[in-house]
Amino acid sequence: MPENAPLPRHDSLDALRGFAVLLMFAVNIQLFAFVWIAADIPGLQSDFEGWGNRAVWLVTQGLVSQSGTALFITLFGAALVLNVRAARQNPTRQWPRLAWLLLLGLLHAYLFWYGDILVPLALVAMIVVAANGMTLRSLWGLGLGLIGFTGLMLLAGSAIGALIGDGITAAGAMGFNPEAIAGIETLYRTGFVARLGYNMSIALQSEMMQIVFMSGRMAGCLLLGMAALRSGFLTGQWSVRHYGWIAAIALGIGAALCLAGAWNAMASGFSPAAVLQNRVAQYFGSLALALGYAAGFMLAAKLDRARAARSALAAVGRMPISNYFAQTLLMTLLFVGFPGLGQFGQIDRTGLALILVSVWVAQVFGSIFWLQRYRYGPVEWVWRSLTAGRPQAWLR
Repeated sequence: MPENAPLPRHDSLDALRGFAVLLMFAVNIQLFAFVWIAADIPGLQSDFEGWGNRAVWLVTQGLVSQSGTALFITLFGAALVLNVRAARQNPTRQWPRLAWLLLLGLLHAYLFWYGDILVPLALVAMIVVAANGMTLRSLWGLGLGLIGFTGLMLLAGSAIGALIGDGITAAGAMGFNPEAIAGIETLYRTGFVARLGYNMSIALQSEMMQIVFMSGRMAGCLLLGMAALRSGFLTGQWSVRHYGWIAAIALGIGAALCLAGAWNAMASGFSPAAVLQNRVAQYFGSLALALGYAAGFMLAAKLDRARAARSALAAVGRMPISNYFAQTLLMTLLFVGFPGLGQFGQIDRTGLALILVSVWVAQVFGSIFWLQRYRYGPVEWVWRSLTAGRPQAWLR
């Protein structure tokens, strides 16, 4: 095999990546439909009294949380090992690929959706890719250390934030009073161009927050992805017993932490202290959920269970950026005004759950249909062609 050739694909990795892309959308759809803080304070912009809306929010917080993003980033770290066979000798060979991903992310963030993850991911990966030459033990240690340090900063922020007291609401402390929310709704419902300036300003703030405060978690997940790939965890080389125990323990701890934080926030009426405590619970709980889901997928692959489901998810995972961008396009058409439908702030969480499932089904079948005819998703083809400096073969 040539030195720079990509290593063989692993269907279990593709399936897990597809699962991560769909899981991320369960959280992101709230950010498309409402002001961003409504993901933490669900009654801020829509009805939250019905049991259905409460159940959807609790399930999202308890079983999804930020685990999809953590999985996606971790698998990107694994790809830093898989993509270039000689990466450990010359990691800078991946910089052009990451630079083009950065450009795609910038277009995505500033033109369409402020919640883009690709910009900070590409920037952090440009630094982390150099760690490919580290020992396996060093990758595990540094990855866990960075995640733990970021978590400690979040804990400190939560403790300081609790001093605000309950005399002011969490939304009010962040400037989301009814007048401000009404102004944002007007921008979104007016049309794509009208809300462009607001989206750009929030995109810049979001990127700065992620880079300054959350890059440690991101770098840690990338490093753990490298370690998990090289150790055989993500290629099914561990024993069935190990995968089973890890899945059971991690999913139990993750769900308990996330549900406890969400329930406490809801029971308190979303007081500032409880909202911050919930963020801490989601931070640690989502990482445990991500580990549990990864172990569960590897266990299913080892036992050859749910083969049809894994195959369907693998199709989504072979064109992850295309599916990620397609979610943005669909949600922009739905929630932003002209030329879209302008439904921003108008659909409650039970309605969002129906939309979520519909998009999931459409993306699974759409990915299968597309890959029967083409080698790559459309965005992946553009990315590969830009990186190579020439159009890549596309048709099968």
